[in-house]
Amino acid sequence: MNKKGAANAAAVIEIGTNNISMRVAQLSKGEVRTLDYLKYPVSLDHDVFETGAISFNGLRQLSGALDKFSEALLSYGVEKPRVVSSTALLEARNRSLVVDQLKVRNNLDVSVLDGSQEKAYIFSELKKSLAGEPSVKTGCTLAAYIGAGSVGLAVLDDGKIVYFQNIPIGALKLHDVMGDLRRGAEDFHYILEEYMDTVLGRMNLSGFPIRSLVLTGTQINLIAKLCGGRQIGPVFHIEVQKLQGLYDSVRAMTAEGIALRYGITEGRAALLYTALFIYRGMIRFSPDVQEILSPPVDLTQAVLRYMLSPKADSEWADFLRENALACAGTMAGAFHCDKNHSRLIGEYAGKLFDKLKKVHGLEPSKRLILELAATLHSCGSFVSARQHSRCTFDIIRGMDIFGLSSKEVLEVALVAGSISNNLNDPEFAALPVREQIVVSKLSAIFQLANAMDKSHLEKLKNVKMSLEEDRVLIKAQSSANTLLERWDFEYAARFFKEVFGLSPELSVKFNMI
Repeated sequence: MNKKGAANAAAVIEIGTNNISMRVAQLSKGEVRTLDYLKYPVSLDHDVFETGAISFNGLRQLSGALDKFSEALLSYGVEKPRVVSSTALLEARNRSLVVDQLKVRNNLDVSVLDGSQEKAYIFSELKKSLAGEPSVKTGCTLAAYIGAGSVGLAVLDDGKIVYFQNIPIGALKLHDVMGDLRRGAEDFHYILEEYMDTVLGRMNLSGFPIRSLVLTGTQINLIAKLCGGRQIGPVFHIEVQKLQGLYDSVRAMTAEGIALRYGITEGRAALLYTALFIYRGMIRFSPDVQEILSPPVDLTQAVLRYMLSPKADSEWADFLRENALACAGTMAGAFHCDKNHSRLIGEYAGKLFDKLKKVHGLEPSKRLILELAATLHSCGSFVSARQHSRCTFDIIRGMDIFGLSSKEVLEVALVAGSISNNLNDPEFAALPVREQIVVSKLSAIFQLANAMDKSHLEKLKNVKMSLEEDRVLIKAQSSANTLLERWDFEYAARFFKEVFGLSPELSVKFNMI
């Protein structure tokens, strides 16, 4: 294709553990149309999963492959592709060095996505692929993406992702990590089954009535073919019984035997073996489902859709906000948080953030950090009333929050746990100065909002906020005694003034009943 035919084309390169892939696409009549898709084999799995670092030989492989892709992109007029990686670089302890060297050698900026960020792209594409499937519109749908290094597991209810976990075990990682054990054990399949049962047994989905099952990811095209799956539009339909039958037929076989039976390479047979154990494990969560839906999706396809869409930024922000808050709400419910209180202070914090946008200078995306902090800030009280703030921090710090990076999860934890008030706290002190400032601004806003419903009784009505010179004026009406709110507001106002140099004032008009 010449440059004219590839007008407005864009490209995404994904650095995986056993290959680098590149997709070139353009927007045509509102649809993303793939112009080219290339794969180049690399061998980073041993580096990442066994040694924990990418070797210089692996780095040379990466750099050479990226050079070839850059040359191929010239015919499409694409000079600057987006380069992303998840497991391949995320789990490498020398990833910063590798990213720097790829910038120096190839002049390419590599974005390393956390597992939650990668799965957000994947599930956004998955939802689009399932738009025409009537079975996923009623009840809860369990969806899982089985990647090379991790499994993203989500529950969808009424179109929203209400539960999410990123499980750090994937088909390739499972193969490499347990490779030595497999070579030394005749009954390896029993060991693998027990291991998978242990890992998946940590997932508690008993509260969700699963009506449909969506599985996709590595090896899905091969699995669908071997199971005689029907393809309707972009989605494979695979009978659960046939997937179970395929699993039963290979569970005790060697990779060599699988390769001979199905006419595939031993390398692919080994991945098929471990992938099937994971796919089969997912069936346990939905014992009544008879058919699996499998839309083939990948990261490059998902990222390109948002790159090319004319409303990409707003669409992506809306998608992340809706599903991150829905997942956070589910987690807050598990800790018996006061949802009405959380909703109210989330609204207050959002209004303050909007009113102060010329003062705080923060990116609009930080508003979601405040909303998530409001949703989750009472989690620690379930563990300890005495140390609820520290417990809140520890709980949130260990969460997978849908679509958020580890840095953003830490921001939520620091704000919700009010850690930034203590400048000597090691978690806060370890942050770069610029990040300390961001967290302090968010914390000042959050604590002022939280004070406005200190009693959890929603006493303040018709709340109005305005910014006048060096004051933040908050006016409200109430028919109840607001002494507790006004007392805590004055306390929070001191920290707010330290951060912004503005004096918050709360004026409550008492309504006679």
